[in-house]
Amino acid sequence: MPSRRMFALALCALFVAAPPAWSAAAKAKQDPNRSRSLTSAESYLPMPTLNSAVVGRFAPSGILVVDVGLDIPDSALRARAAAATPRLRDALRTALATYANTYYRDQTAPDPTTIARLMQAAVDRTLGAPGARLLLANVVYQHRAR
Repeated sequence: MPSRRMFALALCALFVAAPPAWSAAAKAKQDPNRSRSLTSAESYLPMPTLNSAVVGRFAPSGILVVDVGLDIPDSALRARAAAATPRLRDALRTALATYANTYYRDQTAPDPTTIARLMQAAVDRTLGAPGARLLLANVVYQHRAR
């Protein structure tokens, strides 16, 4: 009987200690540059997918989804932008919300030129200097099903 308990305890200890090793192995198998899937350029700084609700007639009518990245050839400015990533995300989300609720009309095609202009101005304001170029990868409007 004690040998069964010892076996069960050893088996539990193995399972408790093993998951971190399994997760480390799984992380090693993943592509470390997964967020850089659009390009392999060193000057590219990826940003997360941004979205904003579109409000029409005092109720949400859909969501505007935008994928962006920044091309920053200057390494000093790129390091400053990487350090200011949370502020950049906030500025980009604010610019997208401004477009979605001021410029965009429900059930029309989004205007990538206006979106890029508003977001580029937000990036330049946040970094305090020009030199970062905004790259739009995807602009999608998802209409709310009724």
